[in-house]
Amino acid sequence: MDPIPTKTHTAEIAATVRDLQGGLLQFPLSKAINRIDDWRREILATEKPDLEPIADGLGELRESLVGEGVNGATVGPILVRLGEQTETAADGAAESMQDGLKRLGSLLRHAGSALTGEGTRDSDA
Repeated sequence: MDPIPTKTHTAEIAATVRDLQGGLLQFPLSKAINRIDDWRREILATEKPDLEPIADGLGELRESLVGEGVNGATVGPILVRLGEQTETAADGAAESMQDGLKRLGSLLRHAGSALTGEGTRDSDA
């Protein structure tokens, strides 16, 4: 059972989308890490095995953002993978969250592609 009301998740998705729409360079690292920690905790709390790869990816992303310098070549592929996983997971989410999750996934994927210097697979940015 989902421990947080859907309305709360919908608001958090919207806030994360707004943060990402401002661009990665405008997203303070400390805020990004806090958001990653919050999402990872919430995903793990669902106890849904199909979401564990997303939680693992968030942990990997967090690790790549702390320490000596952030490397776009390392972070980019993680963001792309998280974006793809989020878009896929959106189909199994509550209907009120699906559009936001798909948008979040798209933003993650496009941000990751920009960091790696690769184009995106479609034009839904």
